[in-house]
Amino acid sequence: MKAKIDDNMLDVLKELANIGVGNAVTSLSQMLGEERINMDVPVATLIPLQDVPDLLGGGEVAVAGVYIKSTGDMDLTILFVLSLDSAANLIKSLLPGANGEMDEMGTSVLVEVGNILTASYLNALSMMADLRLLPSPPQLAVDMSGAIISTAMAENYLIQDEVVLLRTTLSTQERRIDGNIFILPDSDTLGKTFTLLLGSG
Repeated sequence: MKAKIDDNMLDVLKELANIGVGNAVTSLSQMLGEERINMDVPVATLIPLQDVPDLLGGGEVAVAGVYIKSTGDMDLTILFVLSLDSAANLIKSLLPGANGEMDEMGTSVLVEVGNILTASYLNALSMMADLRLLPSPPQLAVDMSGAIISTAMAENYLIQDEVVLLRTTLSTQERRIDGNIFILPDSDTLGKTFTLLLGSG
């Protein structure tokens, strides 16, 4: 089922983004130990699945991605993707003295932050639509963007041709991290999600 985007859907996505940001900033501030963490309210929209690799710089550009799969009342996957430069900045922000390499400690940081961000939006969606959503443990992949998206779709039997995109920027006192959060629904879930969200407004 292909969901046609309209103003009502955009309003719902913006509300989801606002709630998710509030949840994420609180958790990230505690984790980073910084007095001031800035996180822009994401630009929220629906985009064709085929456009995702190009949006990330090209299908053959290496990126880091953390994703969780949700089951329960609805099946979907939330994927946090960032460039390798942003991944390095994130690691440096959380590990004083680190050089940004994705060693054991670095990957652990990426997984934890990815888990916080994806869970924040999953919780927002659960609250807004009154759904019971059960997240899986987060998984990290470092690969070409096209491969990461294809793997996430194939492993979770996701065949929807549009995905929800939330683009945001996290900044500490010294560094900037640009990220992309994708909500990847399985077949028919996107339309059902908007039906529930619009009905709850």
